[in-house]
Amino acid sequence: MISKLLPGLNILTQYSRSYLTGDITAGIIVAILFIPQSMAYAVIAGVPPVIGLYAGTFPLLVYVIFGTSRHLSVGPVSIVSILAFSGVAAIAEPNSTQLINFIIALGLMVGFIQLFMSLINIGYLFNHISHAVIGGFTSAAAIVIAVNQVDSILGITLSSYKSFDVFISEILAKLPLLNLYSTGIGLGSIVLLVLFKKYLKLALGPLLVIAISTLFVATFQLHQAGLKIVGNVPKGLPEFTFPILSIQDLQLLLPTAFAIAFISFLESYAVAKAVAEKDNAQLSANHELVGIGLANITSTLVGSIPVAGALSRTAVNYQSGAKTNLSSLITALLIFTTLLLFTSFFFYLPKAALAAIIIVAVTNLIEFKQFVLLVRTTPFDAFIFIITFIGTLLVDIFFGLLIGIVLSILFSLLKKTVFQIAYNKSKN
Repeated sequence: MISKLLPGLNILTQYSRSYLTGDITAGIIVAILFIPQSMAYAVIAGVPPVIGLYAGTFPLLVYVIFGTSRHLSVGPVSIVSILAFSGVAAIAEPNSTQLINFIIALGLMVGFIQLFMSLINIGYLFNHISHAVIGGFTSAAAIVIAVNQVDSILGITLSSYKSFDVFISEILAKLPLLNLYSTGIGLGSIVLLVLFKKYLKLALGPLLVIAISTLFVATFQLHQAGLKIVGNVPKGLPEFTFPILSIQDLQLLLPTAFAIAFISFLESYAVAKAVAEKDNAQLSANHELVGIGLANITSTLVGSIPVAGALSRTAVNYQSGAKTNLSSLITALLIFTTLLLFTSFFFYLPKAALAAIIIVAVTNLIEFKQFVLLVRTTPFDAFIFIITFIGTLLVDIFFGLLIGIVLSILFSLLKKTVFQIAYNKSKN
């Protein structure tokens, strides 16, 4: 019974001591990556960095109990953050209390939608969606995310993102106003991250960049020269909250919540399944929907942003020797410790360094090699990829995802129909 209701807890009840070293090592390394990433992805969502850290507390613990993956690292991810911000910024003023409340409320809506998806066994539908949709969408979304960080790198103020071409034009027009300190730290951080990634082969790069840039700004008090810093990060554990929304607010947020519920699970399950196959482990799509759905509901209750399974952190978790979901419990414990004891260390953290972490992280999501391969092997999928990519980048992030999904389902059903007709003819 426990294996069905609490599959994650069932994994822990069958724990072997031989797993402990790998789980502890992986848990620490993932926490080192989680802390800067969660803060950076909160910035993408348009909320204070500490709200991203809250997602690494109780939401992560809830997934550990209810999820079926031994390695999936659940928390803030770049794609979900940009989806949340894009949807909410269209109906709420950026940097406003209303925007923050809406972003937090999204997790509750996303969670209930995912629980409903598990009840109606929506996994069947996911079988009809081509990986080309995800490749085209994430590639374009990664470019949108990176471009949205340029103002933090250059130290300039830009209007809210509306379209790619208009945003690029504004960046070019305001280049003469850039802050040299911000630009130097931003570009320097990018170079350091690339070098650390190439030569260290570990997840230490983002943490080292945060430490170096924070120390540099604090030593020379560069924030007094116009450099933007994170500032005060509240100490302590997240407090219980419950958003109160009107019917009109719910209607406005519903399309964004559906998009996040769908794409976050699709990405999470794809990552979890890929890692599970390496260990010949079994995953249940419906149990994963429950685990991620409950994590999203919990994220709202602690005042954080919507969550999903992270590609980079999951890969690091697996490669660092994690054997069970105990590694995620250790990661959560370290996030709790950071919130209780170490938030003051982030006061002088330059926003340019956070922007650099985001830019380097999302470049891994750009799948142009996949597109070239699809052109050579499956032209239909290549067509879906490029239409999704163009729609996401140049029209609207939700339009691109929707058109890609519709095309993918239509092509999948068409291929099945054609195959069935050919099969019936061969029998006759």
